[in-house]
Amino acid sequence: MRLKDKVAVVTGASKGIGKGIAQRYAEEGAKVVLASRNEELLRALAQDIQQKGGEALSVRADVTDRGDIQSMVEKAVQHYGRLDIMVNNAGIGMARPSEQLSADDWHRTIDTNLNAVFFGCQAAGRQMIQQGGGGKILNIASGYGLVAAPLRAAYCASKSACIMLTKVLAIEWAKYQINVNALAPGYTRTDIVQEIIDRGVLDVAAIQRRTPLGRLGEVEDVVGTAVLLVGDEGRFITGETVAIDGGWVAYGYI
Repeated sequence: MRLKDKVAVVTGASKGIGKGIAQRYAEEGAKVVLASRNEELLRALAQDIQQKGGEALSVRADVTDRGDIQSMVEKAVQHYGRLDIMVNNAGIGMARPSEQLSADDWHRTIDTNLNAVFFGCQAAGRQMIQQGGGGKILNIASGYGLVAAPLRAAYCASKSACIMLTKVLAIEWAKYQINVNALAPGYTRTDIVQEIIDRGVLDVAAIQRRTPLGRLGEVEDVVGTAVLLVGDEGRFITGETVAIDGGWVAYGYI
């Protein structure tokens, strides 16, 4: 078990990539604190992990509320005694013509995809510094933090800022042996993506043609790297953003 007895908080853990990461961490021996606004899905996931012999605690948290973020970290420490891993996964999509993008949609995107990541890092970083022994922080960015796309001013801005934030914190907290990295998934078949595929909003064939490896990503494609970056094997990796996108960003051709 690569994460045996490590305590990990995962935000946005009720579904999609966050759920996949939480499940894999539990399989690798971590004590997982599941955070999301959806208490029903969290409880079901915690029960599933426990039935399989893992340890999990569900905590309702709205990551746009700084108080909830702090409380989430405190509950993890109260229950398990420490914090070793923080995964800032919760996020939202936003696609609007820039001239029509409302102030509310802009602020909601930045609050969820950037501000929540910073305050999640800050709360975790403070705890890791206080307890000593280092730690691992993993931020979930996006391929659209590495390249630009029409209609995604708020989303691209939030995710690219997340990537730069990751670099800053990595070099700032290296002296405390805290590694800070990010993942930049491409189009991944989560519940939300499958829903927009089913509604005919997303052209899967076009994405497959545009992706060198010829398919959408699956959650399982992401979780292995999510384990690597927070485990002992990733101890000399910090400040990096790993694109998990089948070559989509590297290709650079529309």
